[in-house]
Parts: sequence; C-alpha cells; structure tokens
Amino acid sequence: MEELLVRYENILDAVPFSPTYYENGFDFRASPVITAQHPNAFQLMQWGLIPWWTKSATDAGQIRMRTLNGISEEIFEKPAFKDAARDGKRCLIPCTGFFEWRWFKGGKVKYPYFIHHSQEKIFSLAGLWSSWTDKTTGEMRDTYTVLTTRANPLLEKIHNSKKRMPVILAREYEKDWLNPNLTRDDVLALCEPIDDKLLEAYTISKLITDRKIDNKDVPDICRKFEYPELALLDG
Repeated sequence: MEELLVRYENILDAVPFSPTYYENGFDFRASPVITAQHPNAFQLMQWGLIPWWTKSATDAGQIRMRTLNGISEEIFEKPAFKDAARDGKRCLIPCTGFFEWRWFKGGKVKYPYFIHHSQEKIFSLAGLWSSWTDKTTGEMRDTYTVLTTRANPLLEKIHNSKKRMPVILAREYEKDWLNPNLTRDDVLALCEPIDDKLLEAYTISKLITDRKIDNKDVPDICRKFEYPELALLDG
C-alpha cells in the first residue's frame, strides 16, 4: 500500500489492502481504485461492475460475470455501463501488469503472457464504477469494470483470439480521466491503445491457472518461462 501512496501523490489515506501476485477476475476481490468523485482517496471496490438497477443478488452474481471488462467504444450504449459513463463515474485502477493468453491450433493450444509497462512499475488502467444496493439486505456494493480498446501491434499478436487490450492511461492523462467535465468525445479519445513500445511482454508458467496453488505462495509467478516449441509455432 505504501508504494501506491507514493505513486499517486494526491492520495491522502490508505485502505486495508493486501496485494497478491496475480488476480483472477472471477474471484471478484476488492481492490483500491481512485474515482472522479473522490480523487484524493483510495476506495476498495470489487471487480465486476454491478449496475445500480440490478434487481437481485442472483442477478448481480450473473451480471458481474460479464462486466469484468467493458468495450470502451460501446460504454455509452451498453445497458450495464451507459449510466456510469453518462454520470462520469470513471476511475483509475492501479496495476503492475496483466495476463493474456496466446492461442494456436484453433484454440487447442495456448500460452500465458505477462505484460507490463516498460517505464512505470505501477500504471493506471481506465475504468468505470457503480454502486448497487441489495434491496433484501440493504448492503451496498461498489464495483468497477476495466475498459478495453483495440489491440496495439504487440497485443494483437499475443491476444490473438479477440485482439483487445486494457485501456492504459499515460500518467499525464490520469487527472484528465478523473475530470468530471469530460465530454463523450473526450472520454473516447482517452481510450486509444497505448504505444506498444511502452510495453514489455514475455511468456510465464502455465501454473498460473493451477487452482491448487495459493498465489501468495508463488512470489515468482510472473517469472519468465520459456517454451521452446513456440519458435516452431511462430514459424
């Protein structure tokens, strides 16, 4: 948490947060984000946006399975995201890197990659957030989605099934993203793919998907792992 406070200098207070070496979106863990509504504080929110209009906990559980990511080009039209987009509920999601799978042989063979910023140990993904209240229990949940954009050349090669990538904001645009006065065109202009020269990527062990391994016990899960057969598949 101390590193986050140093990286985001305008943040006044920390939140109780224990980082892990990797995060599976379907675990729906709470992570620190910075919102346009409270730009000087971290807030803990669960990954997987639940729109305010969701009727029940059952519906919430189903919706958040489909809202870990949001296609930036569609956020002003898609029912799950359009209210948050219209109301300026944008957020910064601190990140040290992310994982993507590269597919071969029609999806029968795949290899995991770790992608990180070449110049920033901690960088920001662009997101939207929302608050939802369970009418049965009165519990309120704050949740977020990671916005995606078309892949740059590097991610087009790696994420070759969908050719998408998260929206990575340059540090100088972070405050712009939190500006409550942005127009729709302003928002979409900030959702362009980052220059692939600012990213580095390499293959990692397939142990990342082993549910028997607690990621707290695998501090080197992001360590580079070579697959000799990849040279043949690339050829």
